[in-house]
Amino acid sequence: MTAAMFRLKRLGLAMGLTVGLGCAQAQGGDVALRMTTLLAQPPVTSADDAAPAGHWAEQATRWQPGSDACAGAATPPWERLTLGDALAHTLCQSPTLRQAIAEVGAQTANVALGEVALWPTWNATVEYSASRNFNSSGAAGRTLDASLGLSWALFDFGQRSASLREARFSLAAAMASQNNVLLESVRDVMRLYGEAVVASAALDAATEAEATATQTAAAAQARYEAQVGSQIDRLQAQTALAQATLERVRAQSGWENARGKIALALGGDIEQPVRLAEWAAWVRPGKDLPDLASLRREARSQHPKLRAAQAQVDSLQARLEASQAQARGSVTVSASGGSSRNWGAAGAGNIPVGNAAIVASIPLFNGRESAAQQAQILAQKGSREAELETVRRDVDAQLWQAHQALLTSRQSLLASERLLASATGTYRVAQGRYRAGVGSILELLNAQSALADARRQRVSALVDQLTARTQLGLATGRVGL
Repeated sequence: MTAAMFRLKRLGLAMGLTVGLGCAQAQGGDVALRMTTLLAQPPVTSADDAAPAGHWAEQATRWQPGSDACAGAATPPWERLTLGDALAHTLCQSPTLRQAIAEVGAQTANVALGEVALWPTWNATVEYSASRNFNSSGAAGRTLDASLGLSWALFDFGQRSASLREARFSLAAAMASQNNVLLESVRDVMRLYGEAVVASAALDAATEAEATATQTAAAAQARYEAQVGSQIDRLQAQTALAQATLERVRAQSGWENARGKIALALGGDIEQPVRLAEWAAWVRPGKDLPDLASLRREARSQHPKLRAAQAQVDSLQARLEASQAQARGSVTVSASGGSSRNWGAAGAGNIPVGNAAIVASIPLFNGRESAAQQAQILAQKGSREAELETVRRDVDAQLWQAHQALLTSRQSLLASERLLASATGTYRVAQGRYRAGVGSILELLNAQSALADARRQRVSALVDQLTARTQLGLATGRVGL
């Protein structure tokens, strides 16, 4: 496993997973640090909070294919595939994430244009002209003019600053959308990896059940050959073994399907052998259940969907202010200075030239157009505000469901532990009684069936705990620890 993917796994991608990786040594590029730098930014509450132009363009390139952050994720370690391995490879190869990064770059350029508009515009001109009169005098002249000028909008009722705020909030919306793309990518990878975990665990449980049935069949066969057991006992044990073998074959088929899906999703061949890393340690429940009120506050402050929707509302408010300022006009100062040199009959020599002007521009008879533009922006803002409220409710609903699922899975996990311990003890007692000749084969087969079911229940509880903790982290919108 490469160092970059190890650190991404150690980060856990803030899905509430506690991964025991203290024995591994991390070297090379720190993918986790770059992910948090790029994606775990504080929410933007004002135009001044947005990152300056150029910052996000530099950060975004770290997750482009071929970058240092993605160099270690070129080939997943198929022999011990971790969740972090799958996530790192997917993020570095995701076209949707690259598209979101490109959108951030475009909005960054818009912010830069808005910042440039606040400063004066300089221009230099050089003009050469020649003239000749085709009359009796035949006079001719040549002129060379050179000047340097500037133009600066001194006062525009806040139009330029409002446009800059709009660009910055649009950038904040693009960054939040990028984070949401990351969340969705994590969700998709978690779904595929979770299916593989379920299939692998089901195969392990079925293999253990087959081994137990094999022991029971062997004991029944030995008793039958020793003429202390009946033919019906031997046949019933063999039937149970055949059923366990059938379940193991079905579990093997389920694992192969899940393995092929995750191999294809990570860009490998469908026949690529895959082995999952140990995952049971991830789902050990913590001592305390996360506080729902704290999670709601965290989700409302940092969930990418909410941040994107809020930034879009703020961007439209800034656009409305810019439209209102545009209707009031502007005051612009312009000045230029230079020199003009003439040759010919009209005279010769250098003539200094200079001019300055203050221009007040006030739109007239455009009230209807301005009112229509502002009404359009207000309608768009109202639509975005309604969308923001819808997203807020969806986030609360997902968080509540994930929290309840985690609570249920914790209780189920503890109950499954007790069930497995009880079923294991019952099977050992029934096995000992049968070997001692005081127990029946039905008693042993019932205990064997109960043990197999307890193992399946244990696996199901472990997977439910893993899924619930993951979904709770994603519902909170937490991208980095």
